[in-house]
This record gives sequence, C-alpha cells and structure tokens, in this order.
Amino acid sequence: MVVVDPDFVRLMRRLRQEHGMSFRDLAKKAYFSRSYLCEVENGKKPPSLHLAKALDACLNAEGQLTRLVNTGPDDQEPESRSRSAATVDCPDRDVEAWRMRSTWSAQAGRTAPVSASQWAQVATMLYDVFVRSRPPLMRLGPVRYANSSVRQQHLTPFAVEATMQGRAPRVECRAVSRQQPPSDVAALLSLDLGDAVVLRENRYLADGEPVQLGHTYLPTCVVGTSTLATELDLSSGGTFAALERLGYRTARIREQVTTRFPTRGEAETLNLPPGVPVIVLLHASYDSDGFPFEATRYIMRSDAMAVQYVAKVAA
Repeated sequence: MVVVDPDFVRLMRRLRQEHGMSFRDLAKKAYFSRSYLCEVENGKKPPSLHLAKALDACLNAEGQLTRLVNTGPDDQEPESRSRSAATVDCPDRDVEAWRMRSTWSAQAGRTAPVSASQWAQVATMLYDVFVRSRPPLMRLGPVRYANSSVRQQHLTPFAVEATMQGRAPRVECRAVSRQQPPSDVAALLSLDLGDAVVLRENRYLADGEPVQLGHTYLPTCVVGTSTLATELDLSSGGTFAALERLGYRTARIREQVTTRFPTRGEAETLNLPPGVPVIVLLHASYDSDGFPFEATRYIMRSDAMAVQYVAKVAA
C-alpha cells in the first residue's frame, strides 16, 4: 500500500515550476511518461516510490518528495484497484456478471452439474470484465537496456518500464539451479555440447498481476560462484546490475519473437484464462567484444503485455 502526504502534489508543482520545466522536459529527464506525471501532479493518480525518488533526483529535492511517500504491506490493494477500475469502465458487464452469478448459484444447489459450456461462459465473462478493459503493459524493446534509470536508480529494466506506465512492478525469483541449456539457448550462447549454465527462473508482476515469466541462462564461466549462481534475492538492479558488477555490460542484443499456447504449468503460474496464447521472446545479450553472456526466454501473457520496437532505417 502506498500512503502519500497531500503536500506531495504542491511540492512537486512548485519544484517543477522553479526549475522552469514543462511536463515534457520532466518526462525526458525522469524517464516517466508525460501523461502519468501530469495525472500525478493534478492529483488524479498517486505517485509511486520509484517516481518520488526519480523526481527528487531531477528536481534536486534532496529526498523531500521521497519522504512524503510511504509504503506498507497491503497485498490486496492492486487487485482491488484493478477490479474497481473494471467496475467503473464496464457497468453493463458487471450487471451481466451478477446475473450469471445468481444463475450459477441457483444451479449449484441442484443435483445436475454445471455444463462445460456454462463454465466457458463464466470464464469469458470474467476475462472481459477484468482483463480486456485494461491496456497492455508495453515492453519497450532495445530502449529498456539503454535507459539511464536502470543504472542511476538501480532499477531493473522491467521496473523502469512498468513504473513509466503507472504500474507497480514486482519480480519474484522462484528458483536458481545448474543444468544443461536447451539446444537453441546453447547455440545463442556459443556453448559446447554438455556445457552447464546457471538457470534463474523469475516471475514478473504488474499491480500484483503476473504478466510474464523469464528463464535466464548464464554461462558458468560468467557467473562463477557469485550471487547470480547462488542467491534468489539479487537486491537492487536485478540480474543486469549483477552482471555489470562482474564486468559484463550489454552493448548489443538479439531478440526473436514467436507465439504459441502455454503449457499447463505456464498457464497456472501466469493465472491465464482458457484459450489465451503467450508471446515467447528469446533474448540474448552481447558485450562490446561480441561475447554472448546471457540469454533469457520470456513467456508473456498476450492479453496483458505487448512488445514495441523502434529502429532507425538506413537511407
């Protein structure tokens, strides 16, 4: 839960005006969207702790804004907020949801089981009400690895792009193991047959909702016995900050995007509704010498995420 002092809005406006910054100027410097900053300053959206820290840095506020934002445990708030937004945006569908729930409850008291088609109707209705009405979280392609906030504020690329879009990010590392990589990953990393890697299995959440999985493969010659090979919690900056501390900085990336239907395990871990495919993005990072030091297979919910690429076209 985020608790914001009412003085935050007034202080943010005063500092921005004192520095002669427009919302466009501040957005470029803080790496948050202009519309999100405008909504925060006008009191339409609460600021996140990440935003407060970024504004303190951009506006030379020496922590004044950060001190006005307090966080506390409240795991139910993101879901409740999402459901409330869906209720406001989709009143007719909520009436239909109530009507269907009443019919379903009445049938539950009978001896006849609910048919498969009725289960499908309920699933479709819930999906329409709580998922379709929300915009997807945009994965910003190569830009996410060049964003200065990743290094200056010790944030992960996912945390930066989620926060820029007004979402609360969270990453859970669910397992760290040592094993042989799949053949396509071994080829990306230029590994010999039988070479082992460290596998880090992450789940990424936005506003408490799981939106993607990430299986990161790291050559043992890169991570050795560092925390990347032994610890679930990597503290600030995540995997890429830990790799940079070992001397591996991303200079070039290679990404391949495909789609398919999820496995049962993926569907359960991502809380996917029936019939929703996933976006599979196979990523590899290279240093300035062209050495591939990391590969990640991202499994993204196609109903909750989208991928955006912007590239220059040679004349």
